[in-house]
Amino acid sequence: MRRLFAIEGLACPSCAAGVERRLAHVPGISLAKVHYLTSSVLLDWDEVQLDAQAIVQTVQNAGYRLIERHHPVELAEQLDRQVQSLSVRLAIALFFGMWVMGLALLQYMVTLPAQTAWKIAVVSAMLSLPVLLFSALPMFRMGWRSLQLGDPSTDLLFATATILSIVLSAIALCQNKSAVWFDAATMLVTALLLARLLDAITRRSAIRALIAMEEAAPEEATICDAGRMRRVLVKTIVEGMTVQVDAGEAVAVDGIILAGKSLVNRSILTGESSPVDVVPGDRVEAGCVNLTERIVIKVDRLYGDREVDRLGGSIASEIAAGGAEQGRAESWSAALLYVIPVASVASGLVVFLDEQDLTAAALTALTLWAGLCPCALALAIPLVRLRLSAIGAANGFRIREPRAFEALATVRNIVLDKTGTVTSPELRVVAVEPAEGIEPQEVLIAAAKAETGIRHPIAMAIVALTGEVGSGGRRSARSAEYEALDGEVIRVAGAGERADGRTAVCVDRGGVSIGTIVMENDLLPQASWTVQQLHKMHLTVHLASGDACGPTVRVGAALSLQAERVRAQLTPQDKARLVQQLDAQTVVVGDGVNDALAFAAGVCGISVAGAHGAARQIADVAIERGGVERIPALIQLSRMAARIASQNLYLSVGYNALLIPAAISGAIGPGIAAFAMAASSASVCVNALRLRWPSKRDRRDVEHPTSDCCNAGLNSARVPSC
Repeated sequence: MRRLFAIEGLACPSCAAGVERRLAHVPGISLAKVHYLTSSVLLDWDEVQLDAQAIVQTVQNAGYRLIERHHPVELAEQLDRQVQSLSVRLAIALFFGMWVMGLALLQYMVTLPAQTAWKIAVVSAMLSLPVLLFSALPMFRMGWRSLQLGDPSTDLLFATATILSIVLSAIALCQNKSAVWFDAATMLVTALLLARLLDAITRRSAIRALIAMEEAAPEEATICDAGRMRRVLVKTIVEGMTVQVDAGEAVAVDGIILAGKSLVNRSILTGESSPVDVVPGDRVEAGCVNLTERIVIKVDRLYGDREVDRLGGSIASEIAAGGAEQGRAESWSAALLYVIPVASVASGLVVFLDEQDLTAAALTALTLWAGLCPCALALAIPLVRLRLSAIGAANGFRIREPRAFEALATVRNIVLDKTGTVTSPELRVVAVEPAEGIEPQEVLIAAAKAETGIRHPIAMAIVALTGEVGSGGRRSARSAEYEALDGEVIRVAGAGERADGRTAVCVDRGGVSIGTIVMENDLLPQASWTVQQLHKMHLTVHLASGDACGPTVRVGAALSLQAERVRAQLTPQDKARLVQQLDAQTVVVGDGVNDALAFAAGVCGISVAGAHGAARQIADVAIERGGVERIPALIQLSRMAARIASQNLYLSVGYNALLIPAAISGAIGPGIAAFAMAASSASVCVNALRLRWPSKRDRRDVEHPTSDCCNAGLNSARVPSC
């Protein structure tokens, strides 16, 4: 059985990894993926071999609680409270830590009488109490849990160093010495709280993505109740009820049409804005927009089981299936938890062999253990992410999931949506094929009479050339018509799919065909350039669309993509399966809600400017200004960020490594340790500021082709058969 649960109390990536490992070792569980950002766990188990209560007990033994899947709004509220709590703890740590650091600097820089220095040390101890007894509590709690799970974390590393700093300080005060470590302890707590606050904000953003999916469909509908119409909440509608949807209104339920013929826009599920004819007996889904005439629907799926609800649930499952990925900082912390004790014991042993003094050796080992903990390690990655957020705000993109953006540095495949991503969402007239003896303009004017006053992509493309003509036509299920005063009828109807992949309509006047109008979606001017740049970066580009085969293959040929890398008529589930089949390092670029499932299945999902609101929320990276032409620069920025993050990790521990020879020589003390911590923290801050938006030289920028140039390529592209 496969189910998605929530884990209450999950608060760090290492804890998620520990819970995942415990569950994976339980006999009968074939799949266990814990996702830290959404506090969810995707489980697949044999019900004959294992019951759900045993799984609940396993999670409880780990210190957490397994519950039914969170409603996203409830989880977002929990994260709001967590962000508020962390903010308060951080504010207290900053306020009192500032005074502790000030007193420490006074001791390091000014030679004071011994008694005065000791009193200042006592004051430092008192000022550090709010930080250690209140602000540090989450760190101690998470450190203890990670120890129970057998998965060392940054919390455990910092908690250990903080406790040892307190022990060393207490020993010094009892010996009437002023060499205390309270500044180091408060610095460690403050750095970790800042990192945890940034992490909690990221988690909250992930949950808001799921909320956006639920808001993609309207929450009220008009029901037919004993001949009367009334508005009700969608969640109160039961199966078998009839719902009335007026022209121009969004459909709020899934069901079968009982009455009315209309056109609906299903772009929320397919990504294509071209309307689809529907008649009684056809099926419509929540989120579709009814365009032309009133329809009456019989509900066959309850709220929570609609297609848009299932899509949201699929996205949550895809996100959870990513599992508990530990960041590099967490991995380094786990390694340091073994390295630091070994180095400390070794230093103490060297001192003991040299001086034959067990007390001095023990003090040296404890001092080195406390001093080696790199304060900057907690900030090494968050500072780079903070810098990326600032760069994004200045350059028109937003990063929702930092780890997904970091994965751009190692991607191998790019999957591009078609309509709205590499082509314009609007149709454009590219040719008029008049009958013998008829002028092209005459065909256009006749068609404009039938299409005037109608909101439809075909009508808008024709009227854009001619302007509105006459009083307006009327749209039937599969055509548009205009009746003149003399009784003559002009009719515009679809001509079927052409061999060249273009959209065509036939124009009849008085029952006689006078010509054909050919239209297509323009290839965006930057699309070909983008694909060329991605190929230069040694990436494989794929085109995936819910549109018909002809137009999709035509666009793929214009982009010089190999036929096997062009897929048409894909549902959202088909797109997600394609991404899963390609590679673990696949990026998806799109603009619709129908792309959201593929976003979650890929290592990174990118929405372009003008994308549907829910697509922007679920995307890991949302481009607010521009389109696919920003992708090469985003990948280069991710590669730069990966290099700087690696440098920060080395800088965060490099200065502290210098403490080892100082400890062996007997010169180590709080001042040297504080200098090492401050130097490493300053280094990672300065290094993070080196990150910038790639310049034209970095991007090897070339002049973007013009629209006419691109569409000349589209017009001349040789399209293979589907």
